[in-house]
Amino acid sequence: MSSRKQQGLTMISGLVVLVIMATLFSAAFKLGPLYLDNYFIKASIDSLHKDNVGEMTNADIRRKMANHFLINNIRDVKAKQLKIVREKKRILVSLNYEKRVNFMGNLDFVVTFTNVYDSSMGL
Repeated sequence: MSSRKQQGLTMISGLVVLVIMATLFSAAFKLGPLYLDNYFIKASIDSLHKDNVGEMTNADIRRKMANHFLINNIRDVKAKQLKIVREKKRILVSLNYEKRVNFMGNLDFVVTFTNVYDSSMGL
């Protein structure tokens, strides 16, 4: 043996690191599209501040959101799931949903999203 200090990973440590990295990348590829879809859903709901929501009917709001979902290729969430609450001084439009994605075997990821538009709050 050399008197120099040995450096580097052993073969088994390298494989462990490789398996951990592959697992993390797999999780990112499974969860990434869910978060991207929610980003577009949030942007669609937030875009309601540009319209006079008080003059729109619930059907008009759902139609507008359905068009945004269609343009952004969001197929798993429907505009029918929007909850619209009209109060005296404000309108609340919310879309709360949960997605489940199989990760491997019997292990699933469950992700919950909450999106709310409040007409009384300025963006």
